[in-house]
Amino acid sequence: MSTPTDHPTTLLLPGQAAAPPGPCDLGGMYLMHHAFRRDLRDLRAAAEHTPLDDRATWRALGVRWTRFAHHLHEHHSVEDRVLWPLLHERVAAAGDEQAGAVLEAMAAEHALIDPLLEKCAERFERLLAVPDPEALAGLPALLAETRAVLDDHLSHEEREAVALVQRYVGAGEWEELERTEFRGRPSLTELRFQLPWMVHEVPGEVVTGLVRAAGPVFALVLRLSRRRFLRDHAAAFRHVP
Repeated sequence: MSTPTDHPTTLLLPGQAAAPPGPCDLGGMYLMHHAFRRDLRDLRAAAEHTPLDDRATWRALGVRWTRFAHHLHEHHSVEDRVLWPLLHERVAAAGDEQAGAVLEAMAAEHALIDPLLEKCAERFERLLAVPDPEALAGLPALLAETRAVLDDHLSHEEREAVALVQRYVGAGEWEELERTEFRGRPSLTELRFQLPWMVHEVPGEVVTGLVRAAGPVFALVLRLSRRRFLRDHAAAFRHVP
């Protein structure tokens, strides 16, 4: 179990429910949460406003949906496979029954989200195959429901599960989990989407601090990839008011 000493500065982004203090730097998790919330907001608006016969825009939206869903699936998979079992072991050893209930809720909430993502994916697949009015008709409401359910889960995680991370995981241990599990081993092509995607609409002073802390390689990849990301983003969401 960690002993609080000097805690890193907590990151509180727009839409984020909480940032419990502690030894672990959870900035990467919060950036992902911000990106998930933002993309579902934009995808819902795009589904509502994009004309069915604008096939180029729907193809761009299909690519963005696939990338969003991939990163959300990977994020939840690592939590289910690594983080929640680790915390279950720690809270059981401490006899912390209330914490155990929080962790059970995390897994149950993931199980609510996955079927909604599958329904959204099926609608996108149909729309990419043919301009199907029936597939489009319920998509905005389905994306809005998915966003609400996901936001409830992320907010619960930020308020309660993150507090358990800060209580039961040490700073060095979290850094190792980030390096070996949460970040994975993305290719350069994947990074050229992921880095600008993660910082899109993040306050400028936060991005500046991230670039400074991450070093020159991060700064270079972000600089070289941001223009293409913004071009693809504009192509997907060109009809969003």
